Amino acid sequence: MAEKIKPKPNPKPKTKRSLVIVESPTKEKTISRFLDDGYIVKSSFGHVRDLPKDELGVDDKGDFAAKYVPVERAKKILAELNALAKNADTVYLATDPDREGEAISWHLMEMLKGAGVPFKRISFHEITKTAIEEALKTPRDLDMALVNAQQARRIIDRLVGYKLSPLLWSKIKSGLSAGRVQSVAVRLIAERAKEIAAFKEEDYYTLYTKLAKVMPEGDQSGYKDFDSKLVRWEGATVEATVLLKLFAEDYRYKTSVFKKVEDTVEAGTHLRNSKLTVSKVDAKAVRQKPKPPFITSTLQQDAYNKLGFSSDRTMKVAQSLYEGVELEGERSGLITYMRTDSFNVSADMQKEAAKFITEIYGKDFCPAKPPAYLKKVKGAQEAHEAIHPTSAYKRPEELTKFLNSDQAKLYDLIWRRFMASQMEEAIFDSLSVEFADDKGRAVLRTSGRTVKFEGYLKIYMEEKEEEVAGEDEEGSMALPPLKEGDVVTLKDVATKSHKTSSPPNYNEASIIKTLEKHGIGRPSTYAAIIKNIVERGYINREKDRKLLITELGALVTEKLKDFFKEIMEISYTASIEDKLDDVAEGTMDWVKMMRDFYGPFSKDLATAERDMVRSHPNVIKTDEKCPLCLSPMVQRESRFGKYLSCSRFPKCKGKQPLDKDGKKQDYFAPIKTEKICDKCNKNAMLLRKSARGYFLACSGFPKCRNIDPVTPEDAEKIIAAKK
Repeated sequence: MAEKIKPKPNPKPKTKRSLVIVESPTKEKTISRFLDDGYIVKSSFGHVRDLPKDELGVDDKGDFAAKYVPVERAKKILAELNALAKNADTVYLATDPDREGEAISWHLMEMLKGAGVPFKRISFHEITKTAIEEALKTPRDLDMALVNAQQARRIIDRLVGYKLSPLLWSKIKSGLSAGRVQSVAVRLIAERAKEIAAFKEEDYYTLYTKLAKVMPEGDQSGYKDFDSKLVRWEGATVEATVLLKLFAEDYRYKTSVFKKVEDTVEAGTHLRNSKLTVSKVDAKAVRQKPKPPFITSTLQQDAYNKLGFSSDRTMKVAQSLYEGVELEGERSGLITYMRTDSFNVSADMQKEAAKFITEIYGKDFCPAKPPAYLKKVKGAQEAHEAIHPTSAYKRPEELTKFLNSDQAKLYDLIWRRFMASQMEEAIFDSLSVEFADDKGRAVLRTSGRTVKFEGYLKIYMEEKEEEVAGEDEEGSMALPPLKEGDVVTLKDVATKSHKTSSPPNYNEASIIKTLEKHGIGRPSTYAAIIKNIVERGYINREKDRKLLITELGALVTEKLKDFFKEIMEISYTASIEDKLDDVAEGTMDWVKMMRDFYGPFSKDLATAERDMVRSHPNVIKTDEKCPLCLSPMVQRESRFGKYLSCSRFPKCKGKQPLDKDGKKQDYFAPIKTEKICDKCNKNAMLLRKSARGYFLACSGFPKCRNIDPVTPEDAEKIIAAKK
């Protein structure tokens, strides 16, 4: 009899795991450490869909429907994500907590919805185990209002770029581009150049004196002489502030009633022959609040001013600190999300900061109530927190060994600014003393302040505060006891010459501050705006860090001002941002907003295509001969500065770099370094030299256009090693 075959037991069904999708491989690496085997974490490597490169991709005749296509590099990634999604019980979309992140999540959901699994959105402002676990407990649906706001911005910028750029090609020069926000940024710099050129510099003079208190006979107090300044003469304020109305802001500069050195003679002679007495003593304690924690714009400004970082460099370094760093086998984010315009700080973080401050600096340095900073940024939109460390106890000096140089410097800046923002006010002893002559014609003043209680200055100071904190007993406050009626002796009178100062050129910090002040652009766009207008050759970034308009930038600005008055106005550009905010809040339909924008814009475009006169940037003829074909060379200008180019270009590509003063430079052969490009992660960086100095450039150019700064000292080391 045949043996019965026992049926095999049904295999246990495999437990499905949840798929968590982030947009960065670094975030993938960090978050994977926090989750158990029930989750798979994968990166989309940024956007997976976008508008096509070779066509407009927008229905500008109808409801502005966008034609989205997969990004080329994302096709393989999407196939992998789709396979994982089909075997998952839930897909968690964990992209950045802003409009751009919301849009990336939407594109992912649209591309993966065939997997037939539920999609949930999670968001967090710091990449720590606690934050990730809390986010997974409270998932939500996609916020389509945020998606539509990002979509509207992308489509507006596509329409402006794709419609204006061909116009500039046909009327000025091929290869140019225009953007809704970048064109206004260029205009700011162009208008500033005009304001500086129109400013009339004037000489003026002020009077300073050296005084001593008349002490009773035999008094051996030993008080030193002290300085004072003539502040009023014949009833008029000596040094006056003049208000100058500029294109984007008011500018105040100082001048004086003494326009010539001869004008000071009478006042100086009078003081020498007068009896001077103390007419007013004003002594008081002055309290100074700490600045709020960083938001994107202020971080970029401080990193520029204190560390010399460009805005682009600052954001790259901040991104690495946010996404996670390896700390003795444990990977964790060190700062909160760095694209924010909110001063909010969580209650838990404020409690931790208060505990740290009390333990390390003492209870006197910790305020009774956690400080609150009101939102003052025009059009602030995202429900973020300010930029701050994920833990007060992650002290910069303890993390230095785990960070590269840039990370260590920026983290130290962020940590100190945040901890200072949670500390007590600083208190200064302020003293102002005025002296009058016996004829009532002159008033002199001496003033200063010393630190009475450091407060937040214990860990974070601005340059002016450092000067005050550094004063000792011999500084400006070393005055003898003075009261009204005391007689002082005039020891000396000195005249000091000055010149009225023109408005300053913009640098990266000041242009970002101006853009933010007027509500132009948003936290995530400032670095990109500056990078674009430099790369397009509209402005030059000088060695002294000034941003100067080029001939090309000035020409494009004037043309756009003539035919696109609304787009080139600060108030109009800011109003577009306000409307995008309304779309994000769900109070405005994005299609209606697009129609309101595109109707007037298309009319201006038609007028410009018909009436704009064709122009070219000035090309200066020279006596130099092309090194390749011996034809005459002409002087041109690019984003790297002035250079000589063969007059037969593009048939002949002979080229000669010029320095800042327009003189020929010796050819510098690029030197290969050991550093690998941090953008493409495969090519070596080359040391190159331009009119503005040395820099590192990816050897994969033009496919990879990454450029990094290099100090003169490091450049010399590379050159010496090559020799």
